[in-house]
Order: sequence, then C-alpha cells, then structure tokens
Amino acid sequence: MRGARLSRIALFLGALSISAGTVSRSALAGPFDLDDDSDKTTDGGEPSAPTPADAPVVTVHMRTYTLAECLALADRNHPNLWAARARLAWVHGQLEEAKWIPYWQWSANATFGALPPITGTAQYTASSAQILNLSYLDGLQPYFHFDIGGVLPLYTFGKIDAGRAAAQAQVRVFEWDLEKYRQQTRMDVRRAYFGLMLARDARYLVDDISKKLDKAIHDVAEKLANGDKSVDEASELRLEVFRTQLLARSGDVDKGERFALAALKFMTGVQENFDIPDEPLKPPTVPLTSVVRYLGAARLFRPEVNMARAGVSARKSQVDLARARLFPDIGIGLGASYSTAPSAVIQNNAWVVDPFNRFGYAFGLGLRWNLDLLPGQYRVEQAESQLEEARALERLALGGIAVEV
Repeated sequence: MRGARLSRIALFLGALSISAGTVSRSALAGPFDLDDDSDKTTDGGEPSAPTPADAPVVTVHMRTYTLAECLALADRNHPNLWAARARLAWVHGQLEEAKWIPYWQWSANATFGALPPITGTAQYTASSAQILNLSYLDGLQPYFHFDIGGVLPLYTFGKIDAGRAAAQAQVRVFEWDLEKYRQQTRMDVRRAYFGLMLARDARYLVDDISKKLDKAIHDVAEKLANGDKSVDEASELRLEVFRTQLLARSGDVDKGERFALAALKFMTGVQENFDIPDEPLKPPTVPLTSVVRYLGAARLFRPEVNMARAGVSARKSQVDLARARLFPDIGIGLGASYSTAPSAVIQNNAWVVDPFNRFGYAFGLGLRWNLDLLPGQYRVEQAESQLEEARALERLALGGIAVEV
C-alpha cells in the first residue's frame, strides 16, 4: 500500500513538472511577454519566431425564435392569459353550482351529551325539569341525537332553468374574454417582433448611410485641399451636420431594439438565450379585399361583439330569474330524526314527542313562499336595467368594431 501511494505521488510530481515546462515554453512567445523576444534563441543559436497562443474561442449562439414560436410561447406563458383562464375556471364552477344547488337543499345536525336518570311518564313523572340542570355526576349516561331534512323541488316557476341559463351565458362571456386577451397578446407579440426587425433594419441603414457620409466628407475635404471650386466649406459643414444628426438619431434605434426585445422576453416567458432571426422586413403578401368582408368578419368573430351578445343573453336570464322569485316553490319535504338516551325511560305515547328516545321520518308535499313581493318587483326592475345596459354595450361594440375596421 505504501509503495502504491509513493508511485502515485511520483506520477503526480512528474506530470506537474511537465506542465510547468510547457507553461514556461509557451511564456517565451506569449502575447503578454514584455521582453524583447528578438534576442531569444533556440538550441541551434537562431532566434525563435513568436508563436501566438492557441486559446480556444468560445462563441455563444443565441437561440432564435420565429414569429409562430413566439406566438405559441405567449399563449402558454402570458400572465393575462393565465388570469383569464382562472376566471373562466371560476365561472365553470358557478355553472356546476347552478346545476346542483336546487337539489341539495339539505341540512343535518348531531348532538352528543350526557343525561342523568329520567323516570316516569308525561302524566306521572318521577323526575322534575330541574334534573336536566346537572348538579351531580352520579348515574350519568350518554345521549345522542341526529336529524336530517331537506326539500326536493318539483316546480319553481322557472327559477332552476333561468339560473342555469344565466350561468351558461356567463361561461360564454368569459370564454370570449379569454379569446379577447389572447388576440390582444398576439397583436402585442407581432408588434414587438416586427418592431425588433424594424430596429435592426434601421441600424443597418444607419451604418450604411454613415459610411457614405464619411466617404462624402472625405471626398469634399480632398477637393478643398486640391483647390477644387465645385465645392466649398459650407458643403463640408452641411455633410458633417447630417452625420451628427444621424448619429444622434441612432440612439432611438438602440432604444427601440432593447424595448422590443424586452417585451418579447416578457410575453414569451423566455428570459435567457432569446433572439429572433436576423432577416429583413418583407412587405405583406396577402392583398386587401373589400371593407364589407372585414366588417362581416368582425361582427361574427371579434371577441368584444360575442362577449356583448353573451352578456345580453345572461341579463335576459337574470330578468327571468328575478320574475320567477315572485312565485313560490313547490316540492317534497323529507326528514328523519333519531335520538337515544339509555338513562331516560322510553315514552310510548303517540301524543308525546319523546326528546330522548325516538326514531321517526316524515315526507310530504309542501310550498315555500317568500312574501317580499314589493322588494321583489324592484329587483325585477334592477335586472331589466342591467339588461338595457348590456344591449347598449352590444351596440357600442358593434359600432366601435366598425370604426376600427
């Protein structure tokens, strides 16, 4: 073991000496050697030629994203779309609630406790009511009570259908709300993408014009030096002013590029190693058609118009729901109750409801009516006002879309 360790140490020292010799030889002709290498000679007596260090050149290429990839990433990562999807999930939950809540008007309760011995009957009692106020612990035994009850609606004068229709229309509103934010995001991505391409094209244009201005200034200076009367100093000064203004405006190009690149990174969610292809802007290839076609398409497919239509439908259903609430609900009432207390004597009298030991159930046809008719009428008027507001917003959406087209 000791010999193996010594051999490993010897190999390490040998490698270290070889690497030190390599470093010393490379330092003779390194780019940072301050000595005059002209006097340095090789073993043959001739001066050695300087050799540049073979340092590796690391080039990091940014990944480029096309417009289609930027749009797909924005659809996946933009915060506005995440918020719109969350709102849509919320109204879907409200729709499921509207479907099930009329049939789940049930309640249940349970009681646990302890009772002292209670004897006798309702007519010949041997225990007074004061015994229920516990003052001693002798003879206590457990007590349990449970009851459940609810109503199954049979006819509600349209409350269930109106509530469900309003919830469904609200889902459509938020579906088009999601589509509205999606289209806005895609428009912003296109604006930033083409703005970045424009900034880079402008930079190339600035560089080209700057080179031509420098050449023109140089030519004018040579002609002035040679005594050429076709030019004067004003021409040279005018060209220098143009070049100065161009250089001053070139900062706007850099600012626009940085803004567009930052916007694309934010909207796509890609914060590092992001770039777009270095391609020149191209004119659109799709020709414009008649304005009537665009007006018809906007009325059919614009999210704002469809949101307004769904809003009108939801408000109509809410008016129907407010009117239906003026009428009663007819349904079947169901209930069951169970109590047990071993310390209390069971009462077997039909005219006496035993609160401690009993099991019973009941069902029957019933009617429930909230007689707030006057406030209910004003709730109907409120719903009608909201419906009129939704119709006005629909007209605003149609007119505004036409103006935009």
